[in-house]
Amino acid sequence: MKHYSTRLLMTCAAIGVAGAVLFTVNAWVGGTVANLVPFLYGLTIGLYFVPGALAQALIQRGGVGLLTTAFAGLAASPFQPLFFGAFLISLAIGALQEIPFLIGRYRHWRTWIFLVGSIVSGLIMCGASIRLLDGEQTSLLGQIVIIGATAVSPPLFTMLAVWLSRSLARAGVGRDLRRTEDRKA
Repeated sequence: MKHYSTRLLMTCAAIGVAGAVLFTVNAWVGGTVANLVPFLYGLTIGLYFVPGALAQALIQRGGVGLLTTAFAGLAASPFQPLFFGAFLISLAIGALQEIPFLIGRYRHWRTWIFLVGSIVSGLIMCGASIRLLDGEQTSLLGQIVIIGATAVSPPLFTMLAVWLSRSLARAGVGRDLRRTEDRKA
C-alpha cells in the first residue's frame, strides 16, 4: 500500500461506493428475477464486474480492481441479502479481474485483455449460476440459456466499464493516478 496515494485510494473508494449501489440494486432486483425468470438471472451478473474493470481501465495500476471491488463489497454488505457474503463474492470477482493483468505483470492494459479476462470469468461464473439456479433441475434449453446469459454478461459489462473509463479519462477524471512511466506511453 506504500505506492498507493490517498488520492488513488479515494478514487477506488468512490468507484467502489458507486459499485455498491449497483450491487445492492442488483441483489434485490436480481433476486426477484432469479425467482420469477431464473433463465435471465445470468444477464445481471455482469454488473459485479463494472467497478473493478472501471478502476483498472481508468487507473491502469496493479491491484486497483481488487481494491475497488473490495470497497464495493464492504459498502454493499449491510444492504445485501447475503450480508458479508457479498464482500466475499466481490473479492472473488476482483481477483478474477486482476489475474489477466498479473500474468502480464501489469505492463499491458489493452482492451482485448479486458475482454479475454471477462470471457474466462463469465465461463467460471456459469458453473456457479447452474448451481445457484438449480440448473440441474431445468431442461436442456433452460441450462443453455442460463449458461449463455451468464457467459455473455461479464464481457458486455466489462466493455461498458472500459468505454466509461475512456469517457471519464477524456473528461480529466483520474488524471495523474497512473504511474509516471505509464503516462509517458
